[in-house]
Amino acid sequence: MIVSIHQPNLFPWLGYFDKMAKSDMFIFLDNVQFTKGGFQNRVKVKGPNGPQWLTVPVKTKGRAFQMTNNVEMNHQNDWKKKHLSTIESLYSGAINFDSLFNRIKELYKEENALLVDFTTKGIQVIQSMLDLKVNTLNASLLNIEGNSSRLLVNLVKEVGGTVYLSGPSGKKYLDETMFKAENIKIEYHEFQEVIYPQKYNDFMPGLTSLDYLFNKEVSNVEYMDI
Repeated sequence: MIVSIHQPNLFPWLGYFDKMAKSDMFIFLDNVQFTKGGFQNRVKVKGPNGPQWLTVPVKTKGRAFQMTNNVEMNHQNDWKKKHLSTIESLYSGAINFDSLFNRIKELYKEENALLVDFTTKGIQVIQSMLDLKVNTLNASLLNIEGNSSRLLVNLVKEVGGTVYLSGPSGKKYLDETMFKAENIKIEYHEFQEVIYPQKYNDFMPGLTSLDYLFNKEVSNVEYMDI
């Protein structure tokens, strides 16, 4: 049983979902410290002048070491309206605009206080559009303790995993002896960037998966080697 683990990011890039597609269980790592300035609350979209950010404002004052599953969204400004306006202006006219934008609007209508609720639901929308039938679970629901490699080992064990599918950066920090001691094999995920038609001139990698879904006709996960 292959298990992969990653923070619940905002509308992640295609590599995130390729990793999910190669797993039997995907765990949202929401029981670790929130990373300010990372991809948990922001993502790149493509505009006529290059990449730009979609950012969900969050409450951080006096909460320097808060856990991901405790991060609250800051609704002081109408960021949802701004997001939808940006997405509509950038992707209007794209091949899948109408069907996908309607689903995104429904997501933005939901009243969520916590960032993790919004991001996991956004991931599930994309997962559905890509027809990825992979079991997902929030790590915080398992009440597993540990840090770094020990936390990952414990999570994989708890769900009955025999293989941990790590991102390539795991080669730099994973304590492989911990996994070996628990008879868990480590595999490192590799993703080859998919070239697809985009608006606004030359192809740009590393964007939100929404860019792919807006611009390319998708009937299945044809870009994935599964």
